Amino acid sequence: MVRFLSKQKNDMGKKELKKSLGFWDVLMFGVGGIIGAGIYAIIGKAATHGGNMLWLSFVIASLVALLTGLSYAEFVSRFPDAGGSFEYIKQSFGKKTALYMSIFMTFTGFVAAAAIAISFAEYFSRLIETPSWIVVIGVVALMAFFNIVGSKYSSYFNMFATIVTLAGLILVIAFSIPDIGSKNLLEMNSKGVNGIIAGAALIFFSYIGFEDLVKMAEETKNPRVNMPWAIILSGVIVMVFYVLIAICSVSTLGWEELSSSNGPLAAVIESQWGAIGATILVIVALFATSKTILSNILGTSRLLYDVARDSDISWLKRFTTLSGIGNTPNYAIISISILAIGFGLIGNLEVVASMSNIFIFIVFGMVNLGLILYRRDHPEAETPKFKVPLNFNNVSVLTFLALITIIVMFVYNIINLIKGY
Repeated sequence: MVRFLSKQKNDMGKKELKKSLGFWDVLMFGVGGIIGAGIYAIIGKAATHGGNMLWLSFVIASLVALLTGLSYAEFVSRFPDAGGSFEYIKQSFGKKTALYMSIFMTFTGFVAAAAIAISFAEYFSRLIETPSWIVVIGVVALMAFFNIVGSKYSSYFNMFATIVTLAGLILVIAFSIPDIGSKNLLEMNSKGVNGIIAGAALIFFSYIGFEDLVKMAEETKNPRVNMPWAIILSGVIVMVFYVLIAICSVSTLGWEELSSSNGPLAAVIESQWGAIGATILVIVALFATSKTILSNILGTSRLLYDVARDSDISWLKRFTTLSGIGNTPNYAIISISILAIGFGLIGNLEVVASMSNIFIFIVFGMVNLGLILYRRDHPEAETPKFKVPLNFNNVSVLTFLALITIIVMFVYNIINLIKGY
């Protein structure tokens, strides 16, 4: 049996996570963590805002995410630690600030898992009529079990589910290609440019995958090289799929019908292939959403593990306990799963996704600002294997642009949440 955690300790006396993941493992974790919820669930809600130009909402969200992804890529090349953003903020702002920010990071993970559990329940109800709360509890518990077994086994499930997810998207594209050109994809709806950006802000929910991915760094072989490329390539791959699916979906159904559909991509296939096609897409969507829940729980439990490992607070030390089949931080996994179930019982996908986005934008903004400050305060630091390009006085123009665009997305997300823009 592949062991998840090593009993060995590093030079700082910390227990280390075993390096069991290669480049393809983490690339698939990246693609899988991003491409689940955003395309199978949020696309219908986003169509309400973006209209026929939904594709542009996806482009904007993807580019903003990629800009922040570059900051993550440089940070993970410098500090390949299981804490992800917690470690980066600690290096830039100090331990105390990082501990405060870890609250936002933890909320990001389990609220996102809750939102996807709601989406899973909606798709599941198309197959078998089941109370949503039962499905939410069941899927979160199952994904928690995969995490308890260990990261390598989680990787096997994630890789299989990601392949199924991509196959489903290819199926949608293939069936919808003849419809491309039937709708004016440059026509704005009544919400105009604001609607397009509001749609992008909602779509951004799916890009929490970057945050989950970097938390796997301590379990990755040669992470200073493999992780940055996995972040960048996964972002590009997902952007291509997202834009194609947005174009095809609007062309086939029109944005009005897409926005009102329960299981939007299943509705696209059903219009082309009937009930059999819709059933196949529902099954694919169940894999897509479940693996995203898996990634959220995995990444957030590793964050909690790392915070507890670095903290002097006695009760937090419980989360560093390694036990069970996979010798994993089970207290952290179970705690995150219980919280995800609690928020999942709210039942409103758009509200829970927007709540999660608040925390995502705060964390992403702090990572971008942190990189700017870290470079300023540590000019003598060793040049990492990956460094964000286009630098002026050791400040990357791209990192500064990432920070500004994150702030814009944050404002629009608040509008989405409060006014339902």
